Amino acid sequence: MRRNFVNIVLALAFGLLLVSSPSGAVEQTGSTAIKGVKKVNASGMQFLKIGTSARAAGMGDAFTAVANDINAIYFNGAGLTSIKKLGYQVNYTKWLADTELYSVAAAWNTGSSRGEVIGVNAVVFKPKDMEEMTILQPDGTGQNIRYSDTAIGLLYAVKFTDKFSFSAKLNYVQEKIFTKTTSTVVFDLGSFFNTGFKSLRVAMALRNFGPDKAADATKYFMPLYYNMAVAGEIYGEKGKPFYVTLDAESAFAVDYEQRYLFGAEAWVKDTLALRAGYKHNFDLEQFTVGAGVKQSFGGDRTVTVDVAYAPLKKQGGAKLFNPLLRVSLGGTF
Repeated sequence: MRRNFVNIVLALAFGLLLVSSPSGAVEQTGSTAIKGVKKVNASGMQFLKIGTSARAAGMGDAFTAVANDINAIYFNGAGLTSIKKLGYQVNYTKWLADTELYSVAAAWNTGSSRGEVIGVNAVVFKPKDMEEMTILQPDGTGQNIRYSDTAIGLLYAVKFTDKFSFSAKLNYVQEKIFTKTTSTVVFDLGSFFNTGFKSLRVAMALRNFGPDKAADATKYFMPLYYNMAVAGEIYGEKGKPFYVTLDAESAFAVDYEQRYLFGAEAWVKDTLALRAGYKHNFDLEQFTVGAGVKQSFGGDRTVTVDVAYAPLKKQGGAKLFNPLLRVSLGGTF
């Protein structure tokens, strides 16, 4: 009884700490308060908001309280404490306007008594080069403008108790636009709490917390995100031949109105996964679907392949962008 009380206190304290952080950032400029305007603040480094995991994307990025494998490193690092030895993954994302995003991640359980985990990841966002155009040369100058974004992260996760896990992650972020380079450091924090009531889990994650930056005379925030989520099995139990997991969460972004994410994942014999998600209050994204295959090779060795597909909403009756596609390859050993 005493241990459960400590778990609840730790989870609530951590949640209050995270809640205070994003709200403080918004107060620096305040909301627009203009009817119909959803952009409440200006933020940069937008590639940090792109979900790279095909498994999570198939669930509409509603993954904060599901995070139980290497995908957790992008959404809620506290979930990495479920990794028994070593997990790895490479991801490919076909994003808007024919841009592409690549990422790679690995996490190692140190085997300590507190289940400490060390994780690393790298993300590279690379749009196509654009030809420079000026007023005097509207058809192009013959010189290409290159743009790229890079993020490298180092994560530490630990189990404070058998029910409550915590993570902290340091990310070095760099953005290059033609001849100008901007770099900074942002932090991610995560918590994962098994309530003990059936399979209910509660999780919270704060991502991209860092100092404001300036581009020429314009000041902008880091793309801060704060998620609060609950998840559990609504049919069957983990380890059974068939079970379904549901995740529901709120998502606060420093540069947008409140959003909500809902995702479901069904596993068949721990080999085939079917996923679906719904994203509320997004400009282009709404419904997502995905699937995954996992093959075990005895012991803790597994290989997984996941795909996710997201058709985009039309704007003014016109289709502006092609659907989003993600593919992930990973495993454990």
